[in-house]
Amino acid sequence: MPSHAASRSTRFALGLVAALALAACGGGGGDDDHAHEDYDIDTAGRLAIAESGSPTLRLHDLDSGAVVGSFTLANSPSAVYASPGGRYALALQRPQDVTQIVDGGIWQEDHGDHDHDYKQDPRLLTMRVDGPQPTHYDDRAGQAALFMDGRAATAQNASALLLTDAGIAAGQVSATLPLTAPMHGFAEPNGDHLVTSALVAGATSPTQVEIYRRQGSAYSFVQRLDAVCPGMHGSYTQGTTTVAGCSDGAMLVRPVASGGFAATRVTAPSGISTIAGHPELARFVGVGNSGTPSTTRFYDIDPATNAVTPIAIAGWGEGRLRRAHGFDREGRTLFVLDDQGTLYALQYGAGAWTTRATLTGAVPAMPAAAPFPAFAANGARDEVYLSDPSGKQLLVVDAAQLQVKQRVALGFTPSYLAWLGIAR
Repeated sequence: MPSHAASRSTRFALGLVAALALAACGGGGGDDDHAHEDYDIDTAGRLAIAESGSPTLRLHDLDSGAVVGSFTLANSPSAVYASPGGRYALALQRPQDVTQIVDGGIWQEDHGDHDHDYKQDPRLLTMRVDGPQPTHYDDRAGQAALFMDGRAATAQNASALLLTDAGIAAGQVSATLPLTAPMHGFAEPNGDHLVTSALVAGATSPTQVEIYRRQGSAYSFVQRLDAVCPGMHGSYTQGTTTVAGCSDGAMLVRPVASGGFAATRVTAPSGISTIAGHPELARFVGVGNSGTPSTTRFYDIDPATNAVTPIAIAGWGEGRLRRAHGFDREGRTLFVLDDQGTLYALQYGAGAWTTRATLTGAVPAMPAAAPFPAFAANGARDEVYLSDPSGKQLLVVDAAQLQVKQRVALGFTPSYLAWLGIAR
């Protein structure tokens, strides 16, 4: 979510009412010497919060602390994500084969000589995205791929849709890719290409990847890579490198000088099923569960050397399971919440990951079953958020000071979170 606006150091707290004024661009030409500040809005954005077991999606304004929109969806969401530009909330409803979209009401437009910020009331769009079992959503560099798993029982094949904020504003899907079989897979935008999972004939789950190149609103097949990734699950793209998790490590996919793409397989002491990353961090973190008792393991994946190194989180013992994770807006800190409600803050430096803070009891009463706490990072402030389903509250964590700075009562059980706004 690029922005050319200057970073602001103004701190805010939920519940603090801020009076915001938006100056019009005016109709002048070269004589218009308004300062760019006239077009800037100092806003912390909004947080889309789904209510567990309910079709209700609320938009919480982080400047005023007020609920500025409450929308009744067709069904209870199975996930909520922000659009690539941060303007829209996408509410996936996997069992019902639909995704609904809410305009968060805060966005930025490039007016040539300046960027212009807007803040309006949120609204539920009439645009809906239909497709069998929308599941994985991968947002990279201003474009996102929504992967539909398809459904074998009704002979519906998997597919991938490319979404952009400009396309959503026009009521359109930017590009589509129909696949040839149902599968629980992924599609990763990698520049003009799409890296997708591929199902070998006779297999029940994907083990290879295919490369497609965008041609307008469609994709053309480029190649299927020979490398095999058993138990393929989880993916992330940073720069031109796409990483997928495997039951014995990971697979790195990237373009080669001779044209096309190539894959490199790397092994890990245990399987990897989730890949975490950030646009500003030139490495990846692999996550997976293994052992007895089942324990979440973490691995640093360095695409420059193809090295996989276990990450030791101080205090993370056998039997601990990850319940939520995510990076702050700058990719400086990786937050990990365990199944006992302890929040760990990890940072990479001097060739290693270190545990910079451990917040015991961040979530006082962890649920034994879903919904588990959800994570979201503010793109305009040094804050991250965790939902607390049992406490019916929202945790506000200072990403710079690495401490919980506020607990906001919600009055309902939250499930999914998505931050909407203008990234700074």
